Amino acid sequence: MSKFTFKVVNNRGDDTQLHLLLTATDNAGLEGIQLAKSTVLADFFAGNPSHSFSAEKLVGSRLYVAYGTMPPAPDPNSTQYYGWIEFSRNPATDKGVWLNLSNVDIVGLPLTLNGTLAENGKPFSLGYKKSVREIITDLKTRALTRQDPAVVKDCGGGRTKIIAPNIQFPFYRGYDDYLNTLTMAGAKLTIQTDTPLNGPPKTFTGAFATGRYQDLADASPIVTLNSGSDRFEILKSQFTTEFLYRCDGGQVLFNGSSLPQNRPDDEGRNASAVYTNSLFRNLCIGINEAYLTAEGLNDSAKFSSDQPFGNGQGNLYAQIIHETSNSYGFPYADANLKTLVVAAIDTPITLAILKDDEAGGYGG
Repeated sequence: MSKFTFKVVNNRGDDTQLHLLLTATDNAGLEGIQLAKSTVLADFFAGNPSHSFSAEKLVGSRLYVAYGTMPPAPDPNSTQYYGWIEFSRNPATDKGVWLNLSNVDIVGLPLTLNGTLAENGKPFSLGYKKSVREIITDLKTRALTRQDPAVVKDCGGGRTKIIAPNIQFPFYRGYDDYLNTLTMAGAKLTIQTDTPLNGPPKTFTGAFATGRYQDLADASPIVTLNSGSDRFEILKSQFTTEFLYRCDGGQVLFNGSSLPQNRPDDEGRNASAVYTNSLFRNLCIGINEAYLTAEGLNDSAKFSSDQPFGNGQGNLYAQIIHETSNSYGFPYADANLKTLVVAAIDTPITLAILKDDEAGGYGG
């Protein structure tokens, strides 16, 4: 069975302080690094003259790079300075390695990726147009409403990380004004669902409740959508800044039943869960990436071709990450902000660890 290879390049010069941590939900043929073990970078280099590791299969994987020993589940709210990439390859189903950078939870230690695309063999590069220090300055200036230690972490050694709004939402712009523009217009909505294994996808249509956002009752629906006999609603109290940034944590109503905003869908076999999960997710995308407007079509099928953040609204943290990198700043950005690639397995994938004052790897 063919293997794929990651090569690690360190531009920081801190081999004895940096650690690697590889996690995965499934693996086969792994060589060069131990799974779920915090490994000093200098030891990894000493044990692998090519500075590489390889595997036949690594599913649901993350590779973390950090100062100091990493716990099994790194905590974004800690003062540990780290960054990570996400990737996955199941040789039974995947032609190449699904791969992305992530700043969904934090802006911290910067990493880049390059290799060749599985589809056409052309080179790709994922990275940053600005240094992490410049990005953090942008976040402090444009995105944060307060710079408390809960959201701006001093990690020591002159290193600072920023915690994202999906974790520390109180320190970012609220969505009340944006929602008010939508409710004052009773903005129309057309929201597509994902496709369950045992049924068709559905198109739900409806609108925001009409009126001044602040005057709407918390216990009344702010969004109502229908598809045939199915009815989907979200109460105003469950469509607040907190739930929209987190994309989780509250309830929705489906055919009169109160259900979690995200729930297990039995690998696509629970059609009801597929429908409600994807409806809520697409509404969160519409707000965070600012596709929803008072007079627009507001059709989620068009999000991937619409310009994100075009109306001055949305998630400023995600906007800054989008402007300055090929990384995720918002969790549901695969189709819209286009930061996911599929790397070929016949050439190495190079992971570079950048300095904090260094930009690089941005592929346009």
